[in-house]
This record gives sequence, C-alpha cells and structure tokens, in this order.
Amino acid sequence: MALRSKLLDEEVVKSAKKMLKKVRNNAYVAKKLNAVIAAKKHSITAVAKIYCISRSALTSWIKLLKLGREEKLFAPPQRRRKTKLNHAQLQQVEAWIEKNPNITIKEMRIRIQEKFGLNISKSTVHRYMQKMKFSYI
Repeated sequence: MALRSKLLDEEVVKSAKKMLKKVRNNAYVAKKLNAVIAAKKHSITAVAKIYCISRSALTSWIKLLKLGREEKLFAPPQRRRKTKLNHAQLQQVEAWIEKNPNITIKEMRIRIQEKFGLNISKSTVHRYMQKMKFSYI
C-alpha cells in the first residue's frame, strides 16, 4: 500500500502545475513543485527517494501549497550556526583587537575565557575575527 498524504488533493496539484509554468527558470522551486506533482501518482516515500529529499520535506511543501503559502517555497532553508558570543561580547572583542592589533588568536581565546567564562576553540575565534573583517589574521 502506497503512503499517500491526506493533504494532497487535486487542488494542490493544479496549484503546483500552474505555478510550475511560471517558475520554469527557477530550478530550486521547480524541483519542489515536480516532487509534489509526482506525489499524487506515486507514494511519498518513493518520490522522496527519487528526488533525494526527506519525506518530511515533501510533506511540508504539500502543506505550504495547501495553505496557499507558495512564497515560502522560494525561501532557502535557514540553517545557521548558533553564536556563542552575543552582540555586546562581539563588540568587546572588536574593541580589544582595535586596541591591540597584534593580538594572537590564542591570546584572544584566553581573554574570552577569562572575561566571559566561555570555552571556545581557536577556529571559532578565528571565524569571529574574519566576520569582523580583520583580514590580517
């Protein structure tokens, strides 16, 4: 027995086909819409395997179309690294670098550990310094 979504009806498929004609040049969205259309004929699991996506991703795309929130299909996934330092702490680090431009990453790491009580790696400190546009590091 094929696994079918209760949300997937003719209205959703028509909406996906209509939208697909408009966004032919956007491969990112076209893939999502083609997967939704294919899920009407085949099981969600089979379509997910063919398109190399998770079943939950396909189901969420179907829900977005069902609820009329097609604009969300255009948004890239928002996966970002959570920062260990808050905005005020980053400003303090920037002030330290401006005060002493020759500070090493190791010294900066020790200062952060002493001042804020955070144990962060050298690569994390280096990444923060790069984000602050300190190119000589």
